[in-house]
Amino acid sequence: MAGGHPTTSLAAALIAAADRYPSRLAVADECTELSYHDLDRAVGELTEKLQSNGIRVGTRVAVLLPRSLAGVIAIHAVVRLGATPAPLDPGDPDPRLAAACDGAEISHLLVGAADRDRMTPLFGPALELAPDIFLANRARHAVGVASGSPTTRPGYLLFTSGSTGLPRGVLLGHDAVSHFAGWAAGRLGLTPADRIAAQSALTFDLSTFDLFSTAMAGAAQLLVPDWLKPFPGDFVDWLAEKKISVIYAVPSLVRAISDTSADSARLPALRTIAYAGEPYPERALGELLATLDGVAVHNFYGPTETNVCTAELLAPNRRAGTPVSIGTAIDGVSVCVVDDELQATAGSGELVVAGPTLLDGYLAAGRLVDPCVGVRFPDGIRRRAYRTGDRAATGPDGRFYLSGRRDAQIKRNGFRIDLAGLEATAASVAAVRHCAAIAVPPANRVLLYLEPEPTATRSADELIASVHAAVGSIHSTRHRPDRVEVVAELPRNVRGKIDYAQLRSRAAASGET
Repeated sequence: MAGGHPTTSLAAALIAAADRYPSRLAVADECTELSYHDLDRAVGELTEKLQSNGIRVGTRVAVLLPRSLAGVIAIHAVVRLGATPAPLDPGDPDPRLAAACDGAEISHLLVGAADRDRMTPLFGPALELAPDIFLANRARHAVGVASGSPTTRPGYLLFTSGSTGLPRGVLLGHDAVSHFAGWAAGRLGLTPADRIAAQSALTFDLSTFDLFSTAMAGAAQLLVPDWLKPFPGDFVDWLAEKKISVIYAVPSLVRAISDTSADSARLPALRTIAYAGEPYPERALGELLATLDGVAVHNFYGPTETNVCTAELLAPNRRAGTPVSIGTAIDGVSVCVVDDELQATAGSGELVVAGPTLLDGYLAAGRLVDPCVGVRFPDGIRRRAYRTGDRAATGPDGRFYLSGRRDAQIKRNGFRIDLAGLEATAASVAAVRHCAAIAVPPANRVLLYLEPEPTATRSADELIASVHAAVGSIHSTRHRPDRVEVVAELPRNVRGKIDYAQLRSRAAASGET
């Protein structure tokens, strides 16, 4: 058991739901609704066609489909075969898609009609298997192309940005994803009556909740139209119209609720919110808790390499100024803080994670590289653990509290500067909605970008002066930003996170050195 729901295999989750709840809604977009019976049948038909085209256990199959009915069917079908789905973002440029497929030695591609032609040079002609689902076999396309030899067991491949700028494949086992899905369904108390707002791209690990936690509970996932996301008022209206009861999303999307002053009366069906992916601004979190009486708010934490590894149910009456905890380890997972020598410590250090949700390794040049290390946990047991790169401390209450990144530090003139620390200080200033600090080489000139609250009445100059004052009150002269700039909106990537790479590109293009 994981949090109250049985942790079953990913493939078995949908099959069991179709058997128990055949007529209940499984998934819907703006035009079409599929019951669990309909979804299971569509997945079964596609599974047979994939198998007849050579896909076997462990075969790596790229899925270049948006969050859609076709995408949901495709992922479930690949999983049912025991193959390894590798979701790709249709919005990525061709070179990045090619690099991802090359690095992971992906042999097959499932793609929609809109993107079929652009992938032909890499995979060859594609065969239509189902509405808006085409299959291409790279091994047949050209002699000498990597054939994507199967891994030893079923996997789930998610790509993250690597340190070299090329996408890095994070290979998770089916059982690792299943453990999270079962735990999350239990933690949030999902039932067949729940209606989940499925908003995450298939390339983001949050999507495994939409796909598999819902199936384990027999709940319904309603696909959030992409055009809604930039319009908080319309998004909240959609939540109300669709009677959404559970949301699992990044903070920037959840903030639409408090930004529109939506309350429990406007969203009577909403009972649970879980957020992940980045910290929730403390002031905005207080507003959210204050406006949604009776709605449970959960903070889920964990990098792609571990999926969710800690969780915290936030108190509705939490005091302003109180640090936001990421909670404690989820069922079956071990988490602790280690020092620079990888020894468990009661003080501050790096957060490490062990347990069934860990990645198998990174796929690069067709090779599986395990980044994990051996760590002796406070209980005396030595475990294979993943170093998150996040600095944290264990509070007196036994919960974990983050305090920045190990790798967000730079050196300038011999002095170390913590960019995350600058961001935290700037974020504490009233009227600052979001902020981002970057270092511009070669001199590591520090630029701090501010996105003001939509209702802010301060001018840009006043806001900059307030941030300078706040930074000056905490950081020495050597640690202050060289320039502070107000922007209407910080750039975001497809996962809803601040796009630091785009900020760096802007700075370079403007001649900032």
